[in-house]
Amino acid sequence: MHRFFGKTKRYIATNPKLYSLVSVLSEKIARSVVKDCLCICEEDTVFISTWQHTIDLANQIALECHKVGAKTLTNLDTDDVFYGSMLHEPLESLRKPNRALMGLWDHTTASIYIDGPEDPLRMRKIPAERWAAMSEGGKPFMDTVLKKRRRSIYVTLGLVTPQRAKTYGFKYPAWKRAVTEATTVSYKSLTLFGRKVKAALEKAKEVHITGKGVKLSFQLEDRPVHVFDGVVDEDDMKVGAYDATLPAGSVSVAPVETSAEGTVQFDLPIATVGKLVQGLKWSFKNGKLTEYEAKKNIEATKSWWEKAHGDKDRISSLTLGINPEAKFGFLSNTNTIVQGAVTIGIGDNRFIGGKNNSDYGFEGTLSKATVKLDKKTVIKRGRYTL
Repeated sequence: MHRFFGKTKRYIATNPKLYSLVSVLSEKIARSVVKDCLCICEEDTVFISTWQHTIDLANQIALECHKVGAKTLTNLDTDDVFYGSMLHEPLESLRKPNRALMGLWDHTTASIYIDGPEDPLRMRKIPAERWAAMSEGGKPFMDTVLKKRRRSIYVTLGLVTPQRAKTYGFKYPAWKRAVTEATTVSYKSLTLFGRKVKAALEKAKEVHITGKGVKLSFQLEDRPVHVFDGVVDEDDMKVGAYDATLPAGSVSVAPVETSAEGTVQFDLPIATVGKLVQGLKWSFKNGKLTEYEAKKNIEATKSWWEKAHGDKDRISSLTLGINPEAKFGFLSNTNTIVQGAVTIGIGDNRFIGGKNNSDYGFEGTLSKATVKLDKKTVIKRGRYTL
């Protein structure tokens, strides 16, 4: 799958055997997205969003949609347009929603997003106020998504690029292999284990998380617990879960937003806007975020948070990883799904049934935390005890 990305594409074109292998993998992923994850049928009109380096995968997805009789519309983003807009578009314009995209939700029944951009290094040149403006402009679109309740899936394979690996210091072959293995895990096994974790969370009223630099507690109440197993089925939609991400493998719930007490310092670095935030630390008192610090590159996220609006200073989510094939050490979307990972979020959480309304959202992950639900330990130093 990594051969879709970057300069290696030229090598594929001159190697027929390798090109054939890549084509087979692309078809397999596309078929799984369309048939297994979203259950696309002839009644669907599907919106596909891609970047210049993921066109091959987008083409395969569109073809799979047409094979079952669905109609498609593909939107192309490019690094040049994205960065040109972020750097040169008037600030007031960035704060305005894209009404054309919002209007599409009146005519589509499902959407597939392949993530980008290809090269994150240019993000470092974008001021925090422009990131905040972009988020403000995107909020009406997210409000529309929540209101319309359309099935969606986010394919993060587009983030696995040589450029991104170089920017964040990842070993590209190992990263590629980790995402491939995490993506091809058995969805059935994720569903079965996810249901066990869901059952434990549904019974709990208090959550206590401890570890090195971590002593955090908060409350749960009667809210839906979402199993993100890569499949959007009828059971998911009944509890308001209309989207999924590949690779998948997590269980999430929205805590009582005003209940967080204590401190959490994340032991895993967080890649964002072209930088690695290390040692991110949040402290909560009386349910409100009182400390937002980090050992390195705090400006990459705090400056954006400072310019955000709404319930940005409340806990938003607890997410427990359940994917046995996922590996730590890469982007947050992979860290979050590792079996035994514990992720805490702040900001908007309406998409999982919470009450926070904001144009900001961020999360960090712990690799070796201990989690108690009421008085029962369900994760001990990063390993499930269920």
